[in-house]
Amino acid sequence: MNSFLESLDTEDRIKMEQFRSVILQIDNKVVETVSNIMSITNALVYEQERVFKYGLAQTKHHFTFHSMVMYSNPDISDFIKQNSKEIRIQKGCINFTSPDELPIDLFKRIMVLSVEKDFSQIISHYNKKKR
Repeated sequence: MNSFLESLDTEDRIKMEQFRSVILQIDNKVVETVSNIMSITNALVYEQERVFKYGLAQTKHHFTFHSMVMYSNPDISDFIKQNSKEIRIQKGCINFTSPDELPIDLFKRIMVLSVEKDFSQIISHYNKKKR
């Protein structure tokens, strides 16, 4: 699987692999592939029933975690804002300059909150658009 991970230094790769492992351990409904997120190539993409759910990537300036669950559930963004001052949060993504800025324990909690949300409405919405 040729992804952005291979271009990272050892320390960053180890930390990003931890994020990857957390996603796969906590959300057993997703399938991991290497694909694009918007204009970012070689991202790790996580789909549920062939619908984008999460993505991990690196841009020229930062790392990013994209989440359709967070996008559709603002309470997850609110939780992140209350529990971290170092990372930049947009409606559906978390941007961080270094993997150290996003503590793995906080990321685990984000994933647990995400798995608790019903994703079936988003899947249904995108499947209707494909028809």
